[in-house]
Amino acid sequence: MDQLFSIECKSLISKSREIAINLGYDYISTIHIFLADCETPSLTSIKKFAFADDTAYIKFKKDYTLAEVNYLDNINESIPLTKEAESAIRLGQKEMKATGFKMTYPFHILIGCLKAENSILAESFKANINVVDNLMKYYKELGAFESELSVVDDIKRPSPFKSFLKRFKK
Repeated sequence: MDQLFSIECKSLISKSREIAINLGYDYISTIHIFLADCETPSLTSIKKFAFADDTAYIKFKKDYTLAEVNYLDNINESIPLTKEAESAIRLGQKEMKATGFKMTYPFHILIGCLKAENSILAESFKANINVVDNLMKYYKELGAFESELSVVDDIKRPSPFKSFLKRFKK
């Protein structure tokens, strides 16, 4: 299953662990996955979709920082995913298949985070009942759903240089 995750997706999960620890948690939830994506420089980062400006982002992050930090004895150890985060990742893989991709990308996981049952992230967006549809539109406008497909098309397209070399070899 690990081979179904893109490098960006693996990086997102790793970053969400780091954020959870920095905010004082000893587990990873959908909020940590969301915050990790907000901190990536990716064009498809959810930060612009979710926050009007950096001040709003900083306030949101501060709201999810624990007052009493639960520092782990050894932060080199892994920390568990909550059930809702595990569910979000499974739903992200379903989104990957539904959108015709061969690998799971961060935007698939974030859509899963909003669809997961008992999702802390979905709760924070509860005022916006169309958040998943709006997020899908946001990703489509950014061209996120075309990225992998265009790479596949480029691989399938015959190279004129290769056909030139074939003629030259004859």
